[in-house]
Amino acid sequence: MLLFQGIVGLAAAALAGLAVYAFLIEPDRLVVERVRLPVPGLPPHLDGFTIGVISDLHLGPFVPARRIRRAAGVLARARPDLTIVAGDFVSAPEAVAQLPEALAPLKRPVGVLGNWDWRVPAMRTQTIVRLLINDGFEAAPGLWVAGVDDSRRGRPDIDAAMAKAPKSAIRILIAHEPEVADRVRPDHRVALQISGHSHGGQVRLPLIGPLLLPRLGRKYHTGLSAGPACPVYTTRGVGMVHLPVRFLCPPEVTLITLTTQRPPGRGSAAADPPPQP
Repeated sequence: MLLFQGIVGLAAAALAGLAVYAFLIEPDRLVVERVRLPVPGLPPHLDGFTIGVISDLHLGPFVPARRIRRAAGVLARARPDLTIVAGDFVSAPEAVAQLPEALAPLKRPVGVLGNWDWRVPAMRTQTIVRLLINDGFEAAPGLWVAGVDDSRRGRPDIDAAMAKAPKSAIRILIAHEPEVADRVRPDHRVALQISGHSHGGQVRLPLIGPLLLPRLGRKYHTGLSAGPACPVYTTRGVGMVHLPVRFLCPPEVTLITLTTQRPPGRGSAAADPPPQP
């Protein structure tokens, strides 16, 4: 009986420790993910161009502005050539007023709306982030960056987002939901899609994988994946929804460096993406 009670006590203590870690420690354990992406036909002047990505802030009850500002500061100190916010800025309407303070470290960020942002009309009129809603712009000579409307609540239009792109430009697509990649056609000539939405599952268990994947965020849920017509990078994001918990799925900001694609066998390869279950 004493042995059984001891085992039960140890199990309870272990579970309590895991809960403390998942609720209080890992949500603040920000990771900087670095990815090198070889791009066919990349002009020499874009070799080394770096895109900083922050996503799924979910500023609101579970995620304070200080946590977002810290993540934004970490990303800003890396000095990316372009900074992208891949949607889901807020989880509550009143949080929009805190966005300028939370994202102040970022320099001229561009981004798209997420499915949570659609519940907050004020997100469309905020000015700290340039929103790309089925539109794009030339971020550098020969580099077209486009963004589409949210897929769950809006009307994404990749054709419109790419309509003004120079024919020879390298094209980057920002889409909040990763499975927008299934709508990308070869003639869109997208070199990379950048997404969020999934939070990487937010809770991941050994041998099981992510537990809380949302609709349109299940196929390409974490890191670098191969879509039908282009690679997809899905960030785990910074914030949380539904439960203020992360386990084996720490928040991230991302640095994606575009590199010239070299012939096979010449030592060119993308950095290993986070492991997939």
